[in-house]
Amino acid sequence: MILKSIVVGPLEVNCFVLACEDTKEGILIDPGENVPGIVKLIEEDGIKIKEIVATHGHFDHIGRVRSIKEQLGVPFAIHKDDLFMVEGLVEIASWLDIDTDDAPEVDRFIDIGETITFGRESLSVIHTPGHAPGNITLLWPGHAIVGDVLFAGSIGRTDLEGADPTVLMASIREKLLPLPDETNVYPGHGLFTTIGQERATNPFLR
Repeated sequence: MILKSIVVGPLEVNCFVLACEDTKEGILIDPGENVPGIVKLIEEDGIKIKEIVATHGHFDHIGRVRSIKEQLGVPFAIHKDDLFMVEGLVEIASWLDIDTDDAPEVDRFIDIGETITFGRESLSVIHTPGHAPGNITLLWPGHAIVGDVLFAGSIGRTDLEGADPTVLMASIREKLLPLPDETNVYPGHGLFTTIGQERATNPFLR
């Protein structure tokens, strides 16, 4: 599996490219900003993007989906529970005086439990709401892209529309912490970590 990342936008979102080493087919995750930088990241390894996937619908994670869709000619997928955020993209971002594309068209809704495939690689999708109602985690052996649910030393905010602190903690404790300690965790912001590190040191999980 090829895994590449770039930090984008004023809120410093971790945008990811995952691809099959053999076929170079891949997916783009959370293209919130910096279209030229993202396109360069894709093109430098000759990766052919199959789909844009959002871990959740907050504007900092989907702000440039429309531009990337038009440039690459690929579909966009998100969990249905975050559609209201997609539709309100420009208005919500304007509250923080942040510029985004117009709302992109959603081509399909991600099903919980589905397998996302590209080339010879595949990811499983689990539902990890709490920070956002449609937050998903993408899993493959030893790795998890978790959106804004769990961070290195912290957890996701729950003071936003659709957030719920009880649901967030259930997502972490019931769906993420059961993963092996050595599982690499790639959050939507900040440093990468592991399940074991967060289990041992994260003050919000004690």
